[in-house]
Amino acid sequence: MRKVTTGLLAVAVAVGGLSASAVWSNAEAEMQMLRFAEFAPNRGTRAGALQWLDSELRERSDGALGLDIVWGGALLGARDAAQGVSDGVADMASIVPVYAPGRLVVYEAVDTVQLPDEWVGMMAAYELMTTHPAAIEEANSFNLHYFGNYTTGPTQLLSRDKPITSLEDLDGLTLRATGAFVPALEAHGASTVSVSQPKVYEALSNGSIDGSTTYYYVVKAYKQHEIANYITGVDLGQTLAFGIAMNLETYQDLSAEHQALIDELGRDFTLHVAELMHASRTETKAELAAGIDGHAIEMIEPAAGMREALVELAEQDAQRWIDKAGEKDLDADGIRGAFLELIAKYDAEHEAQGYPWDR
Repeated sequence: MRKVTTGLLAVAVAVGGLSASAVWSNAEAEMQMLRFAEFAPNRGTRAGALQWLDSELRERSDGALGLDIVWGGALLGARDAAQGVSDGVADMASIVPVYAPGRLVVYEAVDTVQLPDEWVGMMAAYELMTTHPAAIEEANSFNLHYFGNYTTGPTQLLSRDKPITSLEDLDGLTLRATGAFVPALEAHGASTVSVSQPKVYEALSNGSIDGSTTYYYVVKAYKQHEIANYITGVDLGQTLAFGIAMNLETYQDLSAEHQALIDELGRDFTLHVAELMHASRTETKAELAAGIDGHAIEMIEPAAGMREALVELAEQDAQRWIDKAGEKDLDADGIRGAFLELIAKYDAEHEAQGYPWDR
């Protein structure tokens, strides 16, 4: 699906009697607009990254390509984004593969490892999705071309009245949690419930939950710091099966030069988001500790071994993904092994050279 502004210009000229020069320059008139479906509103770090992407696409293509971003789920919501791009409702979209069950199982492998570092995780996920034959084949069979990656950043524990300093402190608490964190927390006596982030504030306020698995920027964005008093920095895993896909036919209709541009920009976008998310995490943590509008959160250092124990239990949940992969006759051990090798590769690079933006 493609939207070219030349057609709109022709309508304007025919109906309104306007000259082309009065509406657009020739370069703008020839720009191919790729319709981008974004389920989040036009605010925050990720929105800024998408605006950067649009600007870079226009500049690098000399005005030949641009994005028409439809915000806030007005075109496609999170749950139907992947299918919508596959069907051609949008040319590109932010997608979450778990909302397309059984279609992007290889991509879901990147969530089986409890890895806190944004850059290491995002670059490993990007390389897996752009080089592993099973990942490419699976995406293409769904009429998608993988573009680039996002991340939520590492997961922390927010609590209202009681600081969580050890595994024993989890006993008896009711915590909002999802995915692999559910069995990890329940193994230590916590009860877990599923609550969407926009409703966590109310749940904390009325006492229906004692805390939540969360991210620093989410605490600030949803003003959870107004009602909760503590964050335990457990630095559990991040959601990495979360990125951008392009309709495969749209990609294939591009010139070879523009296909190469898209692929290069996808990697650069992933790196850009990694830098933004790393900065956002460190800066927002400091803001929350210092206090926002008079509401400060105490940062709790977990007891020795607490994080490792939770990670061990959470990673056991990888069996659910292995079973999914088996249902599609995928080489689960090979795919997950390849991802672990990529993590080791980028971790070693970081240890030796630091982050790219600091070099």
